[in-house]
Amino acid sequence: MASYLILGAGKFGRLALNRLTRQDAAGSFVVVDRDPAALAQEVDGVPGWTRVASEAAAFLAQQLRDDGRWDWIVPMVPVHVAYQWLLAGPLAGSAWQPAAAPEVLERLMPGSRRGPQGELYLSRARHLCPDDCAEPEVCPVTGEPRDLPLHQELASLPLAGYEIRVMVSRQLAPGVGGYSPLRLLDLARDMGRVQGNVLIATACRCHGVIQGLAPGSGEKRVCFFRGFRCFAAHPGDFPAPGDGGPFRGHGAAPG
Repeated sequence: MASYLILGAGKFGRLALNRLTRQDAAGSFVVVDRDPAALAQEVDGVPGWTRVASEAAAFLAQQLRDDGRWDWIVPMVPVHVAYQWLLAGPLAGSAWQPAAAPEVLERLMPGSRRGPQGELYLSRARHLCPDDCAEPEVCPVTGEPRDLPLHQELASLPLAGYEIRVMVSRQLAPGVGGYSPLRLLDLARDMGRVQGNVLIATACRCHGVIQGLAPGSGEKRVCFFRGFRCFAAHPGDFPAPGDGGPFRGHGAAPG
């Protein structure tokens, strides 16, 4: 029995809810979506789940703590959740600025494409993947080997002028990926040690998304936000106590 926070109540959020309840009938489920109409839809075979009307990153910024209330976060919204959460929570008011992922990454694989905010979507697939893919070491569609997972390849990239931090999306059910809330909190703590440009990625074996952060001008000061260490530009930018700060299943999907 586990507790799940599903971000998104659209087609794939409901798919995740359905598949997770099949294999963990005793689990607890909270589903967050900014659209009340999406939350109002019923999911066959799922009698009880908690609905929350909120934008995903804002909800995480307000609610995510190291208190064990959720075992898994399942991102099913068309934004890079880990990245947007950093900006809305731990890095809110800091000198960090959004930055486009460098063009050199576009040559990693032919399936890459840009999003509207400079993010880069990467995919090893040139086809539409089945929505219940179990991420085997051999692609079930083409028969091509998938020996080195994309998340490992990204984490080991020797990219001059950048550090890279990768959130690994784990397979929780067929076609459903997620990560532990503790990994998000680790990411926030790690940002306190980063001095230059950094790339934030979320990836599974075959798909991923990358966005950049650049240190802004001004004096940096160390602050602590709900137990994790981050940089703020000025003492007055520190979030007030209790303020909260202002590809499917992998933290982002092309919109």
